Amino acid sequence: MNLYFPPFIYSFFLFLGTLISISSSSLFGMWMGLEINLMSFIPMIINLENNKKSSEAAIKYFLVQAMASAIVIFSALYFYIFNGYSFSNTPNIMITLALCMKLGMAPFHFWFPEVLEGLSWVNSLLLLTWQKISPLVILSVFFYAKVLIILALISAMVGAVSGFNQTSMRKILAFSSISHLGWMSSLMFLNSSLWMIYFYIYCFTSFILCLSFWMLNLNFFSQLTLIHNVNEKFIIFINMLSLGGLPPLLGFFPKWIAILTLSNNFPILLILISSSLITLYFYTRLCFSTFTLYLQSMIWMSKNKSLKNFFILSIFTFLSLFGIVPLSMMNI
Repeated sequence: MNLYFPPFIYSFFLFLGTLISISSSSLFGMWMGLEINLMSFIPMIINLENNKKSSEAAIKYFLVQAMASAIVIFSALYFYIFNGYSFSNTPNIMITLALCMKLGMAPFHFWFPEVLEGLSWVNSLLLLTWQKISPLVILSVFFYAKVLIILALISAMVGAVSGFNQTSMRKILAFSSISHLGWMSSLMFLNSSLWMIYFYIYCFTSFILCLSFWMLNLNFFSQLTLIHNVNEKFIIFINMLSLGGLPPLLGFFPKWIAILTLSNNFPILLILISSSLITLYFYTRLCFSTFTLYLQSMIWMSKNKSLKNFFILSIFTFLSLFGIVPLSMMNI
């Protein structure tokens, strides 16, 4: 007998697990919140999509997250037993590596694009944004600086380079997320709380893009050449360039903050800016190719686009266009 629980039950425990993690005063409570969050997200993947790709994604996600959670609880035990000894850096290193694996940072990133490929756009948005909150908050408390900055720089470069020649929208968002995690971790390395501002704006930009892809029913870049409406293409690419950090769009605002914060660490800043330029290069290349290539003979695309959807996406894109406004308000 199969019992089906409504999606709001899973959503409740998903949010509850994150709130437990970020509000707990002990490592055990943080671990428990991570487990509640994990166990509520997996049924959302399987029950709401019910196909082979989603089942495969759920298994991969479970195995990686369970392995990382086991290392987290083992690190908590290590803290308790060996706290105060000369080799007490070991649990910090272990928990840093485990949380980076949970986030999908390089070189533990191989599961992330594959899992994202098997999800719907709603679940993809959750994995790109909400599921990162707990590991990032715990990482900001327990990170080991040398390990974190190495993984951050590797993530920035791997996320930028791996985005080349990708045709799936989900994989492009996955590698973009890996690259952005490098920027956030670099801010975290300096004990700066500005990584939270970076994360908020990244979440907002990802929300706009996932909403756009969902409303326009886009999964691959080849489908963009079949869109007749130039305004819809414009909405997609404004938001993609914002995600890449092109000034003066909204996505450039957190990177400007990061550049000002990291100005005294030139080698780190050089690697991060180089990775961002690589990302912008292939975003603009895709932009030009999609606007110039148009297949008139392929007219099998559905035409049931509502004006309501277009109006909603236009409002969000308007917010992305004026990304320079919050910067002037903060007087940075």
